[in-house]
Amino acid sequence: MNTKIKTIHEEETNKRTIGVLYNYSITEDEPFADSTIYFYDKGVYVFFETIVFLIDYVFYGNHKNDNKRAYMEEKEFDEYYDGVIAGKFSEHLK
Repeated sequence: MNTKIKTIHEEETNKRTIGVLYNYSITEDEPFADSTIYFYDKGVYVFFETIVFLIDYVFYGNHKNDNKRAYMEEKEFDEYYDGVIAGKFSEHLK
């Protein structure tokens, strides 16, 4: 399955960005859709499993390891954003 990603909503606050990323299949024979919440600051994207984890991280400074999140440099993210992804975007998050 091949997918693409696009931003479907963004809010900027204090020169940092919170947004929703939409991952969707590019062929009709394998329908797929998913969304991911992210935070962007100083060249790094942080992706979260839930909105609550994002809120804890951004607004309360809760950086505990049990808040599942993945980090990606802007340069790597741009490659995914501009191209076709083999599989789901979430499979490429570490």
